[in-house]
Amino acid sequence: MRFGIVLNIQSPPRGENIATVYEEALREAEAAEKSGFELAVVGEHHHSPDGYLPSALTFCAALAARTSKLVVGSDVMQLPMWHPVHVAEIASVIDNISRGRLVLGVGLGQKDRSAFGIPKKDIVARFEESVEILRRAWRSETFSFTGQHFELENVRVSPRPVQPGGPPIWIGALSKPGLERAGRIGDGWPTDNLQSLATIKQWAETYREIAAERGHRSEVAVARSAWIAETRNEVEEKWWPCVKAFHQPYIRIGLFKDIAADGEPSHWSFERVAPNRLIAGRPDEVIREIERYRAGIACESMIFLFRHPQGPDHTEVLKCIELFGREVIPHFRRS
Repeated sequence: MRFGIVLNIQSPPRGENIATVYEEALREAEAAEKSGFELAVVGEHHHSPDGYLPSALTFCAALAARTSKLVVGSDVMQLPMWHPVHVAEIASVIDNISRGRLVLGVGLGQKDRSAFGIPKKDIVARFEESVEILRRAWRSETFSFTGQHFELENVRVSPRPVQPGGPPIWIGALSKPGLERAGRIGDGWPTDNLQSLATIKQWAETYREIAAERGHRSEVAVARSAWIAETRNEVEEKWWPCVKAFHQPYIRIGLFKDIAADGEPSHWSFERVAPNRLIAGRPDEVIREIERYRAGIACESMIFLFRHPQGPDHTEVLKCIELFGREVIPHFRRS
């Protein structure tokens, strides 16, 4: 099992310090590589006031240039917002910069696509056509395609990707149709960091079943909010308030139905939320929780969101990464 890091690329409330946040994220990726992590990913969102990254692939290029071994990936980019030939070209460039270290995670994305001139209807068909175009672009010197949304003839994508057939394509999914789609046309499924262990296990089974039926490779990359410290007090004092603030919008829309609260922030406690949703504590506690996830889901990768938009700060995150690399990763290299 490989370990990765989800990099924070938001600066609430108005994005005032986004340039600093971007630079700190790059430094955190460098620290993660030195500490034994194997993967670093970033998300993508559009029109966010807090400076949320609108171009995951641009940042992946920067990550590729700042690292030498780390697999870099989008988790996930909003594919319907982009022309697939353009995505194929950019991804091929990054695959060359990184010498074959790119994973392309894609999803349907946000519902409002009007700024990009993308119609609301038939978005799933557009998405699936885009994935097929990516694969054809990377497999063949030239290709043609005729579909509902795209018509292409004798298109050449250059440079060619380093990875044979192109970078692996992860398909983001939060519903049964999405999970089935990931199994049908994807190479991997990255989870979100909010669902419970039981939900992730059930969804992983759905995804793997469809992938197996199609004879496709499958990979589950479990994302979790996580923190490691020498004491539980440090976890609850330095990290938990940031996670609690991060959760508030999701509480308001009713996401945490299995541990539903009345929405009062003071009732949202670490003890209530941590079981089956967070991986946080002393090194021995973190190891036990990861072992539980590995046994329950058989995930190939785990990617950790140490730093949320509300914190902790960069210095504390670097300490956490170093401690995780020193105390946790070696245990799983031996096992």
